[in-house]
Amino acid sequence: MKFDLRQCRHVLALEQHRNFARAADALGLTQPALTRSLQVLEKSIGARLFDRNRARVEPTPVGERLIERARLLVNQARDIEQDLRQMLGLEVGLLRIGAGPYPADLSVGTAIGGLVRRYPALMVDLSVGDWSDLIRRVASGELELAIADTGVAKQDDRLFVESLPAHKLSFFCRADHPLVGSAELTLEELRRFPLVGTALPPQLAGLAARNRMGLRADLPTGVTAPEIRVDTFALARRIVIESDAVSGAVPSQIQDSVARGELVVLPFEVPWLKTNYGIIRLTNRTPSPAAMAFIEILREVEAGID
Repeated sequence: MKFDLRQCRHVLALEQHRNFARAADALGLTQPALTRSLQVLEKSIGARLFDRNRARVEPTPVGERLIERARLLVNQARDIEQDLRQMLGLEVGLLRIGAGPYPADLSVGTAIGGLVRRYPALMVDLSVGDWSDLIRRVASGELELAIADTGVAKQDDRLFVESLPAHKLSFFCRADHPLVGSAELTLEELRRFPLVGTALPPQLAGLAARNRMGLRADLPTGVTAPEIRVDTFALARRIVIESDAVSGAVPSQIQDSVARGELVVLPFEVPWLKTNYGIIRLTNRTPSPAAMAFIEILREVEAGID
């Protein structure tokens, strides 16, 4: 016994109009085509579904039962089609993503703002964390994608990585810091003061160690971090404003604080100190329409940072 949604719709049209000509017209079919469709269905089921006469067609007991079930199937199919159209149009859905502290502050927040401005009914769940936790959560399927350091992710075959533009980092401190005004700032002078920032990915940690940046690697997780470790850039900025600590930032991150006279960019260049993050997602999973829309907006935001 075989039948499909098309035949179910034919049966429901006959039940509604009780006339082959009117039912065929409503379906956009010829009357012979509708007749053949019903005959094929009755043969497959092994029972007559409608009694015919010149004036009307009437469902048989088997036809009535099929009509009852067919109505449920057609309604469910319509609901599925509507849900998919809404999802493809980003009218519904939930996007679960993660971001490292720097991309969260630099571009992810702006990109999410642009996304929900275009699609206000879309729900977004954003987690901010360090690169190792975000990679684990993407690999497990908990997050659809993450914007985080790509060094380790590129070595994992399960993950697809799209690098985003690298942005140069500069050291900064509060406006009345003892370092402000130094004609030629040296690493030794900089290391006199505590460094505040987030946990470092292995590649950046190795460069920092080789350049004697004075980091520590004695955390329970074994990651390398500055003397003062924080989980968000906003917290690092606040600590710098309130203390003699120094930190690193892409200049655009602190331009408002510099304009207000709260912070100063230090004249100390470190060529290798730059961001290395990108979009990380599962290799074998097609991104949802919401994820694709977010990625497109994120690329635009990232291109305009510097």
